Amino acid sequence: MPEVSRNAAILIAISWQALGRATRGTKATRIADCSVLIFFACIYIEANLDYIVAKMNKLQQMTRFLNNKPYPGIQDKLGWFYNEHIAKSKAANKKQLYDNGIKRKLRRRFPGFAKLYRFRNDLSHGVINSSAESLTEAREHRKQAKTIVANLFVIARGAGHSIPRVTTYQEAIAS
Repeated sequence: MPEVSRNAAILIAISWQALGRATRGTKATRIADCSVLIFFACIYIEANLDYIVAKMNKLQQMTRFLNNKPYPGIQDKLGWFYNEHIAKSKAANKKQLYDNGIKRKLRRRFPGFAKLYRFRNDLSHGVINSSAESLTEAREHRKQAKTIVANLFVIARGAGHSIPRVTTYQEAIAS
């Protein structure tokens, strides 16, 4: 399936390749392959979310809402996106967003996000959590990441922003 950007195409391809290695590989390499699969699936969500926000021309609005933090985390960005395009009553700022239970809302609206987010954060601190020990669980995380991204595009379309997915992996690596 084509993706929206060069980066998104490469990220999901890395996850796909790791899935193939985990499926064909040995038990000795499975944790490493599943770690790559899950990590890049999570980064795939963030790359697409960043691209969608940029295409919607809302990067400055999001940055201001998130206290002008130069590099907000994926949960903050997804929380802003939820507040902007899904929430019935809007939070006025990041503090209010979290006070109103955005973590719970994100986990309900985007199944699998909590575990993907936890895995990504654990890995960034040098910890490989138990998700990488199961190929079945790793596959499920990858599937959930793709579903989350598909939902982001549906939400963007509902907000009047049709963002086409036209970049293939072959085009991404050729550029």
